[in-house]
Amino acid sequence: MYCKKIKLQDFRNIENEEIEFSDGINVIFGENAQGKTNILEGIYLFARGKSFRAFKDKELVKFDKSCAYAIMDFEKNGINNNGEMTLGVEIPKYQNKRFYRNKVKASKTSEIIGEFRAVLFCPSHLGIIKDSPSVRRRFLDVAISQLRPIYIKMMNQYNHVVENRNAILKMDPKERVGFIDMLDVYSQELAYLCADIAIMREEYIKKLDSWVKVFFEEMTKGKEKPKITYENNAEEKDFEKRELLKNKYFELLKNNLEREFKYGATLYGIHKDDLKIELNGKDARFYSSQGQQRSLALAMKMAEGEISREYSGEYPVFLFDDVLSELDDTRKQFILSSIEKRQVIITACDKSGFDKTKVANFIEIKNGQKIENCKDNIEENSQQSDYSEDIEKIEDIEDIEDIDNIGNIDDED
Repeated sequence: MYCKKIKLQDFRNIENEEIEFSDGINVIFGENAQGKTNILEGIYLFARGKSFRAFKDKELVKFDKSCAYAIMDFEKNGINNNGEMTLGVEIPKYQNKRFYRNKVKASKTSEIIGEFRAVLFCPSHLGIIKDSPSVRRRFLDVAISQLRPIYIKMMNQYNHVVENRNAILKMDPKERVGFIDMLDVYSQELAYLCADIAIMREEYIKKLDSWVKVFFEEMTKGKEKPKITYENNAEEKDFEKRELLKNKYFELLKNNLEREFKYGATLYGIHKDDLKIELNGKDARFYSSQGQQRSLALAMKMAEGEISREYSGEYPVFLFDDVLSELDDTRKQFILSSIEKRQVIITACDKSGFDKTKVANFIEIKNGQKIENCKDNIEENSQQSDYSEDIEKIEDIEDIEDIDNIGNIDDED
């Protein structure tokens, strides 16, 4: 899988640019605040269905414009989807964004999730080890949702049940008397969802742990041993017995109602789970250096790509947003030596540091415009797509599924 090109119009500070990429290493360079990250943001929008840094979609629209557009051509070599595909999105400033696939409108955002897969690594991810559990849960949610779209549906359903259950928990004691039976129904539904989601998370974490060990072995020459496990409210280790797991979650919800009435919130469920990350037998949050934490975060991101390859048969696109400047030379060289046979799009302030790397494509960005596009290892494509016609064909549709809320029900950890 690789991104062939992306067309951005009125997208943040980019007025109208078409950027082409090679299937190897691409370096987007330029001074700060010129629009480098905006390009990655546009690409990643098609992997996750939302921006990795904008709180609201309207932030993606150029200041003096009413709507932004992004259209991406990519190649997908999966068994059922050979050849080139196109994904597009229209982002009105004051309405929901609308996606389409091969010029066919999508009725909901989740329909396009999984078509294009990408692994994003940005400076904020360097804190994934020491940050709050919600950050690690979000890492899991984003990674799994690209592989198993049904995960999105289950998380949306889970969020909805928690919201309804919380509404009853917050009621005055006299008012909620008539809703106790409904509370029991919500608790049972929540328990089933907890069991199914926890099973998918546990399956993913086992693979994650295995691959992190492989990458850490390479980085440290076997001197340090990481371990990643899943911590869940039910304290259950046998994830193959769905009914047992469901019953344990239901007992937690049923037996702790008084405590939940006091707080007016659901205190048990997968929105409270965490990844336990250890290094040499100790909790990495408290007993690892900043360098070790960065190595773990880097290994987790590389592992995410390998799991995606195992699942789909091809590597996802790797997006590195100014992350090399945050790493020391050892970790930087590890990344550059580990990304062969993958498409990688990297943002950087300049070309320096890539002298020993086989870069196929350098792209210079200034004031949201492409200044230079030097392709060393790929042939020029003589045929250019007419994106103006595609943009005109995007019609208004209503997004009926809120993927943006995945992981957003987290209480304070």
